[in-house]
Amino acid sequence: MRLREASLLDFRNLSEVQLSFSPGVNLLLGGNGQGKTNLLEALNYPALGRSYRGARDEELIRFGAAAAHLSLDAEIDGGRTVRFDVGLERDGGRRLRVDGEPVRRKADLVGLLATVVFDPQTVGLVRDGPEARRRFLDQGLSMVDPDYLAHLQSVQRALRQKGRLLRDARRGFQAPDAAREELRAWNRELAAHAAPVCLARLRYAAELEPVAGEAYTGISGAEGRLSLAYRPQLEGFREGLGTEQLQREFLAEFDYIVGDEMRRGRCLAGPQLDDLEILLEGVVMRSFGSQGETRSAAVALKLAQGEVVRQRRHVHPILFFDDIFSELDGERSRRLQERTTERHQVFIATARNDDVAGWEPRGLRRWRVSAGGISELI
Repeated sequence: MRLREASLLDFRNLSEVQLSFSPGVNLLLGGNGQGKTNLLEALNYPALGRSYRGARDEELIRFGAAAAHLSLDAEIDGGRTVRFDVGLERDGGRRLRVDGEPVRRKADLVGLLATVVFDPQTVGLVRDGPEARRRFLDQGLSMVDPDYLAHLQSVQRALRQKGRLLRDARRGFQAPDAAREELRAWNRELAAHAAPVCLARLRYAAELEPVAGEAYTGISGAEGRLSLAYRPQLEGFREGLGTEQLQREFLAEFDYIVGDEMRRGRCLAGPQLDDLEILLEGVVMRSFGSQGETRSAAVALKLAQGEVVRQRRHVHPILFFDDIFSELDGERSRRLQERTTERHQVFIATARNDDVAGWEPRGLRRWRVSAGGISELI
């Protein structure tokens, strides 16, 4: 899988850009704030139907412009070329097309274009709170399992409805008995989808573990076993439970805590509270890992995510490195560069020439990014 060409108009600070890419390494050089990250953001937009940086669509439109446009040609399964077209309007309008056909839902884009992004926030995967690790699991699973994405969206919808109901009940906007009856319905809906989400995350963590462990050793050059443990925050969770059994456990917990939830006005149980423990030699890295260890572990997890995409979908995802080498020492950076450029198309954005000095991988193309303009360096 690789990107062939891209055409951008008024995306962030990129007023008008047309580029053809190397199937190997594509290097973007330039100072901070010049537009390197904006280009990576644009190239990733069709993979998720949104900004991987969490920006709203209207924030992606260049200041003073009425709309932003993106066209992207990608070579996907079997060498077939697919055209992605994106149009974003200042008034909130959005048009997504694949080979000229309208895309009605963002979920329909997931899986067509496989990308893995490494940026300065990647290192927070180990150090930050559980939300970052849940998001990592959800994004990785959504790329390889459409059923998982459907269950996850149903969980999120049920949590929104349940949360709104609990807040209304706490404020006295709804009678307690009526609220409890409605909560039972949403709890059944939540349990029906929470169980497959929980079990899929559990299996995915086990699938990632050996790949991440091998990648960690390759990047860090150090010994030490990296392991993963998915931790559901469910009282009745036990290894070996099937989907129906787990659904019953979720329902039992929801029923048990309904009084507390109504008093507090918020959801107190469900997969939105789970965590993924990352351990080195059995010790939780979030609390005790050194800076070098946690950085190497975070990058190893992302590499493992890409490898699972390759194993399940039989394609090599496109890799994006956004100033990630400033977070790694020279040796780790070089090992990561060598490891990832053998089989993947790679885009590297860096403000420091020293990060890539003397590195001449096969098929290298280089661009200078300055004030929203991009020019190729020969």
